[in-house]
Amino acid sequence: MSAPQSVDEQLSHLLVGESPAVAALVHRLRAVVRTAHPDLRERVYPGWHGLGFHHPRAGYLCALFPRDGGVNVGFEHGADLPDPHGRLLGEGRRMRDVRVEVTAGPEEDEVVIDYLDLALDWALDRAAGNRAGRAR
Repeated sequence: MSAPQSVDEQLSHLLVGESPAVAALVHRLRAVVRTAHPDLRERVYPGWHGLGFHHPRAGYLCALFPRDGGVNVGFEHGADLPDPHGRLLGEGRRMRDVRVEVTAGPEEDEVVIDYLDLALDWALDRAAGNRAGRAR
């Protein structure tokens, strides 16, 4: 039986069919997320074609989805988040994306961090509320 693949190996496999520019953007945004919140755990989702990030207390927060010349940064509860940059896209009940094009400069990194911080704060508040509700 072979050893399980690391997240790096799984991500490399996920990005095989992507353009070099999209793969580079995924790696750049991955580094941005990991630097901003080093406590997040990563998981590759081959079926969703994405790299997800989970917080130890707040759970699943977001994922990087390489799509058509860019990356959609999908936020699990994006519909509940404030939208300070006017960048949240989507019409579903929960999920919203921030689209980052391959031509995006480093200023986009700060936009992603802003939304990530909002998502984490929201999820931690929600997790604390859920625990408080169970304690009653």
